[in-house]
Amino acid sequence: MGYRYLRGKKQSRFLSLITLISIAGVALGVTAMIVVLSVMGGFESELRKRLMTSDLHILVHPTDQVPSFDQGYITDSDPLRASIGRIEQSLGSELVALWPVISTEAILKSGRKVSGVVVKGVTDERLDRMKGQIVETADPLLLRVPDPQGSGESVRLPGLFVGRELAQEMHLLVGDQATLISPTETEGPMSSVPRMKRFVIEGIYETGIPEQELQVAFARAPSVRSYLRKSGVITNFELTVRDFERAPIIAREIQKQLPAFRVQDWMQMNGRLFGSLKLERTAMFIILAFIVVVASFNIVTTLTLMVLEKKKEISILRAMGARMGEVAAIFLSEGIFIGVLGVGGGTVSGLALCGVLKRWEFIQLPDIYYDRTLPVLIDPVLVILVAIAATLIVLTACLYPSRRAARIEPIEGIRFG
Repeated sequence: MGYRYLRGKKQSRFLSLITLISIAGVALGVTAMIVVLSVMGGFESELRKRLMTSDLHILVHPTDQVPSFDQGYITDSDPLRASIGRIEQSLGSELVALWPVISTEAILKSGRKVSGVVVKGVTDERLDRMKGQIVETADPLLLRVPDPQGSGESVRLPGLFVGRELAQEMHLLVGDQATLISPTETEGPMSSVPRMKRFVIEGIYETGIPEQELQVAFARAPSVRSYLRKSGVITNFELTVRDFERAPIIAREIQKQLPAFRVQDWMQMNGRLFGSLKLERTAMFIILAFIVVVASFNIVTTLTLMVLEKKKEISILRAMGARMGEVAAIFLSEGIFIGVLGVGGGTVSGLALCGVLKRWEFIQLPDIYYDRTLPVLIDPVLVILVAIAATLIVLTACLYPSRRAARIEPIEGIRFG
């Protein structure tokens, strides 16, 4: 009966038009939610993939509770090696690599260009693992310069590996010389002067993470220790695990074994970034849900006008013994029919549009993004959640006109119909 009412009479073209607009509005809202949330999920997925390809899955910092801790540095001593050995033994095959690192903040200067960077002194094995990320390498001859002491022989400058973003910003090429300048002063023979050391750009790496490429530079650990004028110390050590998704669980296990250290997994190190992505996705879900809410107003209008048009028929049904709930169910079924058509059509069109964006990739993004095309990740759980939320909004919109139809008294429609 509800379907027959929804079809209406031939002269009720206005109601039919509003019904179609209502269905189209719900479908448009559902399509927008699925496409936008899938694109945002794609950005997050691509970011996770880039973090996965990096070697830094878990970071272990010493704290002042460590006996050999001094102003951010820890001595590479037997107790530290014993702690590392316990981690390697407990993790077993889950651990891919464990790297001691000495890092410091510095100012990188090349010509008139300067930039703040974090310099990480790593082992040769760590640099070997970076070969897949290094896109440009300097010729060995470019690493040698004439001896500044005038011996007539050439000496090799320490090499520095910078990210592509930093190289583009400072116009650096492999073989260029750059100077690391300490932001803190040290006592010199005349007065307090900053520490400085010349490096040569030995390579340029690319990870796909602009923030890392812009802020992090790598060098060999002895060169960084020479720059800091410290020997036999590290600042932290980094772990690479086999299962990237298990890194938070592994980090908690390491924290239990090393209570004097601070252990962070990749999720904690990028907590602000992932938190902002989650907040943006939630905000977009709420904003786009208002499209369905607005479309639901059309459903309310459609059903209300239909109640007024069918007042006489409703009164006859009530006089024949139809209960209030049965009358309400007629118009509620009409709203459900409109909602199912809208939600179903929107889901199909949303998935189809996501498939088109994922396959042909015809939308190009500016260079400021680490992806050049829109990444799309279709999450079935998210699609189901969108469909359920849209259906609930439509059902809520159907309650008022259904209750209004149920309250029509038998005599009211017959007398004034």
